[in-house]
Amino acid sequence: MRGGVALVVVVALFHLVGGWYFSSEINSGGLTPSAPERNYGVEVVDIDDDRVVLTGDDGAIRDPGTYALVWDGGQATVGEVIALPGDNTVSRELISSSAELPVNPSEVDLDAWMFETPHNAGLQYWDVSYATPLGDMNAWMVPAPSPSTTWAIQVHGWRADRREAIRSLGAFHEAGVHSLVISYRNDQGAAADPSGRYGFGQTEWPDLEAAVQHALDNGAQRIVLSGFSTGGAIAIAFMTESDLADQVTAIVLDSPNLDFGMVVKSEASRTSLIPGLPIGVPGTLTATAMTIAGLRYSIDWNAINYVDNGEPVDVPVLIFHGDSDQTVPLEVSQRFARANPDQVTLVVTEGAAHVRSWNVDADRYDSELNAFLNGE
Repeated sequence: MRGGVALVVVVALFHLVGGWYFSSEINSGGLTPSAPERNYGVEVVDIDDDRVVLTGDDGAIRDPGTYALVWDGGQATVGEVIALPGDNTVSRELISSSAELPVNPSEVDLDAWMFETPHNAGLQYWDVSYATPLGDMNAWMVPAPSPSTTWAIQVHGWRADRREAIRSLGAFHEAGVHSLVISYRNDQGAAADPSGRYGFGQTEWPDLEAAVQHALDNGAQRIVLSGFSTGGAIAIAFMTESDLADQVTAIVLDSPNLDFGMVVKSEASRTSLIPGLPIGVPGTLTATAMTIAGLRYSIDWNAINYVDNGEPVDVPVLIFHGDSDQTVPLEVSQRFARANPDQVTLVVTEGAAHVRSWNVDADRYDSELNAFLNGE
């Protein structure tokens, strides 16, 4: 009898102490705002006219698709993997370079966003600002090639910035759609949310509403929402909460983070309970940590599960999602598509990681997006 009681006490303490610890990890790893930073952790080993050999512990160097190599003083575009000379070494196609690549350790960043500004992607743009409940926010205005009354509001994701949206702007431009690429609370240089944390749509949607109002005040008659990762959660929260939701005629989502609870569970399942040992975090401990995090940081896990608890969407939705996404599992978009079968078109990109469907197959991405925007 005493042994059974002792076991219960040990298990309870394990979950209480472990749950408190992992709830702090949820806060620092997911809720705390952080600006994106360059990771100059890729080394250029060798170069010739049509290929570059890279090494480093950034697993993305082996990912399929097209990426930018960025360093202090230049940028190159690299394509598919040609060979795998070693575990941490790859040879990739060298497509173009703005300057001579440096053959020095830890000086190159592999960048999936590809472009620093819309101008670098061959698009005209100018800086604008729009008024939000927390003050003015900055945005890029990327005009369509001819007069248009359709505006796309581009919403970047978690710990990202406006550059995340540039890759797909060409397809919006070709379809005759203006793009307003916005920033919002907790972005670098923008006002912080009073909570000091991300709200996964629950706190950010008023900033998107302000951007939509800015578009309407400047001639928009039809609004398309375009959300990347957690930007997708902001878009869907807007559709539920905003009085301007009826102005939206279509939604485009890329790797949408529509169930942050599932993201946490997925990450926990890949996290070693004891470093160095292949023992994952038990589901009961993850559940305890999420409960404690909800109490400590005022997280309503049901509210930010837009798949199971959100309202059905009533406009066409196009979703891009890679089947190799280790951040937001493909299952999230699959569940959302099943919950809204008459409205959602899901495009799955083989081999694509989080928000990298465009990088893996830009032609297909742009073609699907252009057709959707043109109602085809």
